[in-house]
Amino acid sequence: MPLIRHGVILEMRAVIFDLDGVLVKFNIDSLRIKEDVIAYFESQGFPSGVLKPSQSFSTIKATVETHFLGKGMSRPEVTGILRRGEAMAVDHEIRAARSASLLPGVKETIKALKEGGIKCAIFTYNNSKAVKTVLERHCLEGCFDAVVSRDQTENPKPSPLHLKKVLDLLNIGTGEALVVGDSEMDIKPSKELGVKVAGITTGIRSEEELRAFEPDYLINSLPEILEILATLPQEPDHESKPEDT
Repeated sequence: MPLIRHGVILEMRAVIFDLDGVLVKFNIDSLRIKEDVIAYFESQGFPSGVLKPSQSFSTIKATVETHFLGKGMSRPEVTGILRRGEAMAVDHEIRAARSASLLPGVKETIKALKEGGIKCAIFTYNNSKAVKTVLERHCLEGCFDAVVSRDQTENPKPSPLHLKKVLDLLNIGTGEALVVGDSEMDIKPSKELGVKVAGITTGIRSEEELRAFEPDYLINSLPEILEILATLPQEPDHESKPEDT
């Protein structure tokens, strides 16, 4: 049964959500986590003051890997250091997931989408253990057709390959999905792939900050995506299947 709003049959086959700041609110200090991980990397010999908490975790790890390999450290040694840094971050995330709160309108919105035959998925920079914890906590574990966390892809966001993996798992094209995210980590990969994206102000970025990244839509609450979907064309774009990169 297709999702219908104001008499319009929707073309979208899936909505892909970020997690923290979109579906739930983690009580987590991301900058503090990265400060702790950076301090660990520096204790292993990485130059002090080079890495910044404002950098993405992917950038931090890639910089550390390049440096240590360039200094002649063996691949197993470098991998061990990176894994210990990752484990520190995961511990913080799991603790935060145990007390994460559900944002308003989440269950109602997902229910409406699923009843209308729209697939739901998550692509998140959170670790899969933390994701599992928060979905179970809020009885959402059976609501998603695909969930891809940062440790379940070799190229986590902001790489567009993270989002592409979700599209592939859903077996849909770039023109058949809407992404909902609260930061440039969601908006940039969506725009690179040509996927429609809605920036939402319930997370880490203000309305003004989100506008600077030029999302296709800007919303203040999750149920607003139902109205967005109702404005889209009726015929699905079957030509825009994800391409191999």
